[in-house]
Amino acid sequence: MKINKNIILILSLLTLMLTACVQQNNTYPVEIFSEMHYNQANKYQEPPRVPAHPDSKAFSSVGLDNNLDMNSDSSDIYDGSYLYTVNCSFCHGTNADGNGPASSKITDENNYWYKVTGETHKNPANLIISELSKDNAVVFIKGGAGLMPAYENMLTDDEIKAIVNYIWDDLR
Repeated sequence: MKINKNIILILSLLTLMLTACVQQNNTYPVEIFSEMHYNQANKYQEPPRVPAHPDSKAFSSVGLDNNLDMNSDSSDIYDGSYLYTVNCSFCHGTNADGNGPASSKITDENNYWYKVTGETHKNPANLIISELSKDNAVVFIKGGAGLMPAYENMLTDDEIKAIVNYIWDDLR
């Protein structure tokens, strides 16, 4: 008799578990491992969707040609001053002298670079007295250098030309 009681107990627990997982009419589905930090019913928890820039190019592969035709007039449609202010002035300064708001943090001994390498990092480049040519500046902007990020996939070729032309023609 003892075996029968154990079998009946196991079968009743199994039946209870199976019926608890079956979805009934007018009820919510059973979620055993739901993500409690993100409820899909609450759209306000999703980040805002920002559309891509209308002139952006889809990234397909890394190109080999880093030189642009600097004599082209297609960069005239972009405001080089605005693009420089948004992308470059934080480190290089509004006058391109290498003394932007971030320059003190870049050279500080309490930054990540110093903690990892034990060396202080040099100040951002002074673009006014730089001996770079326009073509070399394009290579640096597209590929980055040191702590400077690569802008190849963030800015179009015309936007890069507009920034370089602004620095060489208006700031120098």
